[in-house]
Amino acid sequence: MRILVTGGAGEVGRYLIRDLMGRGHMIRVVDRTSGFCEGLKDGQVEPLMGSLEDKELMARVVEGVEAVIHLAWSFSDAPLDVFGGDLVGHINLLEAAVAAGVRHFIYTSTATVYGRATTQPVLEDHPCLIGEARKPLYALGKFVAEELCRLYYREHGLPVTIFRFWWAFGDAIGGRHLRNLVRAALRDEPIPVPVAAGGTFVSMADLAAACRLVLARENASGQVYNLGSLYLTWEEIVSKIIELTGSAGIMQLIPQDEWTGPAFLKEVWDLSWEKASRELGYQPVLTAGRGRSAFTKALVRCVNKVREEMGKR
Repeated sequence: MRILVTGGAGEVGRYLIRDLMGRGHMIRVVDRTSGFCEGLKDGQVEPLMGSLEDKELMARVVEGVEAVIHLAWSFSDAPLDVFGGDLVGHINLLEAAVAAGVRHFIYTSTATVYGRATTQPVLEDHPCLIGEARKPLYALGKFVAEELCRLYYREHGLPVTIFRFWWAFGDAIGGRHLRNLVRAALRDEPIPVPVAAGGTFVSMADLAAACRLVLARENASGQVYNLGSLYLTWEEIVSKIIELTGSAGIMQLIPQDEWTGPAFLKEVWDLSWEKASRELGYQPVLTAGRGRSAFTKALVRCVNKVREEMGKR
């Protein structure tokens, strides 16, 4: 199968490209960044540098592809970047995909569109409380992108599938809040942690598996699926950070109603992937012990990177 991946220079994109190539697919990749496909097998991947805002380019890159995996997003907090850039490019890609008659269009969204989790676990029919999201502009942009996907499915028959997930990790894991916790541990500082807060992480291996399941069937069109691999509390994560860094810092458990730190750390994102399991046959391979082991390996890389940045031995 010939597959177009947008935003292929990101961590998720690079992982998916290698996974799909390893299964014999021909991959066309478009990203704003140059040199993002260096080291990949010649002849099996076609890298193109450019912006989704280029309507003519989108028409060309979709020609001859059977599936699109749409990852590209600026993650900007500027309204003009989101509504004058991200969503313009999104519409260009949707239009091109309809004209080319692609068989599958996978859009990677975010759990942020739920805004605030009012029930646990969070199911796909949870209301999207955009105004209560930690990053409302980001949530609004992604929600509008989802709505456009659904519109093109209903009115043009574009076979769109939407994935929502909270935090993806592969061989490494990033994130500002996580790096800040590592910095505090390396400085031997006390680390405050809100009680009973955490989220559902998805491994890139499981995200890739979900993509393959959609590409192999025709009954996922018009659907939204939560994805996850395992749920971890911040207490578990910080305990592991302290262990990995050898920190003399002490974890301080703070009751929810007394928490004054970053609001993000106080949230609980327990996503249910039961619908994906029931309808797609999705079964995470990195659950329980295997998932924690893989997460720890990713965390080791994060710790090493922060240690290097801080000049710590």
